Amino acid sequence: MDKDNFTIIVDTREQQPWVFKHHATANQKLDTGDYSIQGYEDIICIERKHSISEFVNNMTEKRFSNVLERMSSYKYAFIIMEFDFDSVVNFPLGSDIPKRIWKNLKINPAYIIKYISDIQVKYNIKVLFCGSSHNAAKMAVSLMRRVIENNNTDD
Repeated sequence: MDKDNFTIIVDTREQQPWVFKHHATANQKLDTGDYSIQGYEDIICIERKHSISEFVNNMTEKRFSNVLERMSSYKYAFIIMEFDFDSVVNFPLGSDIPKRIWKNLKINPAYIIKYISDIQVKYNIKVLFCGSSHNAAKMAVSLMRRVIENNNTDD
């Protein structure tokens, strides 16, 4: 497969998928993750997080722990954040959590950093902070190209 001519699989549950102008896309139910590559679904998994608020909410869900367990079995597993690391460090500032309940939050920046570190060390999932949806989509395409280059089935 050509590293520039591939079809990106977008999970059917993605509500506002990234736009890939230079690649074909196919809507298909993925067992794990939001994006993959046609023909490589068993080795690459990309999970997308829109905001720090979404990520923090996921941290409290058993379902997300199950996602991390499944992702850990992929050769290439990524969580791509559409926000930057400052959003973690400054949490809950910049989140959509109402200011009136900030003092009652049990999750703080140090805990989020520990959780992200655990994802990378315990599950061997790479976590990338991209700062925006546009940058995140560009990173996803670059990662997909590298996966194809390193796993070309035509060899």
